[in-house]
Amino acid sequence: MRVTQQLLFGNFMRDINKNRGEMGKIQSVLSSGKKVRMPSHGPVEFQRSRIIEENIRKEEQFQNNVSTGLRQSRMAQEALDETIDRLIEVKGKLVQGATGTSNSQVRETMAREIEGIRDTLVSTLNVSSGDRYLFAGTNSGILPFELDETEVGGVGNNSSNTNPKILAGDGVTLDISINGVELRDTGAGDLFGIIDNIITALDADDTVALNQLLPDADRAIEHVTNQASKLGTNINRMEFLFEQYESSKIAQHAEISNMVDTDYAQAFSDLQRNQIAYESAMAVHTTMFSNSLLDYL
Repeated sequence: MRVTQQLLFGNFMRDINKNRGEMGKIQSVLSSGKKVRMPSHGPVEFQRSRIIEENIRKEEQFQNNVSTGLRQSRMAQEALDETIDRLIEVKGKLVQGATGTSNSQVRETMAREIEGIRDTLVSTLNVSSGDRYLFAGTNSGILPFELDETEVGGVGNNSSNTNPKILAGDGVTLDISINGVELRDTGAGDLFGIIDNIITALDADDTVALNQLLPDADRAIEHVTNQASKLGTNINRMEFLFEQYESSKIAQHAEISNMVDTDYAQAFSDLQRNQIAYESAMAVHTTMFSNSLLDYL
């Protein structure tokens, strides 16, 4: 095959254009920071990155749910801890009132003090997060407990018997508080009913009744402690899930980056290689095609 100037020049232009095209791609990769921006750049990587991004968005919503649940659960746990402290205080006065060393006047004073503790408990258990009452169950927009002499223990209950929940994952729901019905049902009777019985016995100066109420006071404390423990278990689960979602998000972002983001070290290396090839081609071109008609005379 005869190698003509036209053939050499055509091969040269083809190689130069290919080189410039590759340099253009590399410059685009460097300037955009992405090596895969559309399906044609890498169909598998593009599709896989979109699937992972959708999963990240879903897990971020679960993580937000868990974060909200944690905040509300911790508030509920603080209220339960306060309730336990107040019940222990009630039991201490019950023990003191049940002894023969106290007189009727002292017991009457204790009764008024316990009434104050009961009223404080009502306020404590009406804790809310925004417009959501934490111990109202699914009736979260309604004040769960109200002082009402016509109700058991002098306290009305507007709570439902279903615990408030959050969706913490695919098919995973967690209770974020205790409903008011479950909280009041101690097994020894209504929580506020027990307190009211103690108040009544103190006002009646009835040491026999006071001594009989000691087991009920213990069961009330044990009941609320168990509820707080159950809630604490869910708080631990939510904290674990939150950290798990955080770690998963970091790992998935890294996986997406490996698939679609620019490898700057490799890109600069490719750019330098193509630039050297381009400059070499131009130097060869200058040498090969610098001859004029006089060179052949």
